Amino acid sequence: MSGAIPHRGVVVPMVSPVTPSGELDEGTARRLIDWLVKGGVHGVFVLGTTGEAASLPMRARRQLTRLAAERVAGRCLVYAGIGSNCLEESVAAGREYLAQGADAVVAHLPAYFPLAPAEMVEYYRLLADRLEGPLVIYNMPPTTHMSIPLDALEELSRHPNIVALKDSENDLRRLKSVIAAFRGRSDFAVFVGPAVHAAETLAAGADGVVPSSGNLAPDLWRRLYDHARAERRSEAATLQKQLNAIAHVYQAGRSLGQSMAGLKAGLEAKGLCGPAVLPPLRTLEAAERARIRDELASLGLV
Repeated sequence: MSGAIPHRGVVVPMVSPVTPSGELDEGTARRLIDWLVKGGVHGVFVLGTTGEAASLPMRARRQLTRLAAERVAGRCLVYAGIGSNCLEESVAAGREYLAQGADAVVAHLPAYFPLAPAEMVEYYRLLADRLEGPLVIYNMPPTTHMSIPLDALEELSRHPNIVALKDSENDLRRLKSVIAAFRGRSDFAVFVGPAVHAAETLAAGADGVVPSSGNLAPDLWRRLYDHARAERRSEAATLQKQLNAIAHVYQAGRSLGQSMAGLKAGLEAKGLCGPAVLPPLRTLEAAERARIRDELASLGLV
């Protein structure tokens, strides 16, 4: 199963567009998906951190996954997040999303109890055993406050249903060690989450990247990926600087959650999405959203 689909390239963690009252905005979601696909991405990842998955009610998660699979319609891959503190909920969501047409599901560790490496391995094994489709491991220390060790990943990578890792640990040495450990494996892919390291980690052999700024500039990310894979390092480095500047607009001086509101403000400036975020996050005030619009305009993005 793991070798059936080539997991690689630019996979954008799509924002979840919501109305001011907190309902999923289906029309905007379709428009965003078309924007990403037109930009040449290899995958759309719904219900990730950027998608405020932890704040979305289950009905909206089902709704968005079904909509994404239908709208993408085979033009690229669809990844759907199933992370939960409850194994049964993750299993149920994973089965449902795969049945709806997701190409793979993505799960971070349960985040309530600190886990030893053996417990991490056991959790993912239990989850993968009960899913009838591909599972991507999501290492996300900023939200789970745990890092999955390399030897645990090596053990899990041999499970037939575990096809890839998305590593969002912002540690370049760690990322390069993970890439080196799995480089050349046709049955297990490594995606890098911290977009600031994209060009360097792709050059080191990463299979793909998962950049939140891909919501704003999917075409630039596709170009960076293509240059990196073709070993055109100067061109990739130039694009990396440009994309770092874009991300700086909505990330600098903000927490992870606040940057989600900043990203939606950027998408509002481009006419792609409303600015509303879900509690406990707060939508940015009009003046701050105007500042983000002006900064993106100075970068030629609006």
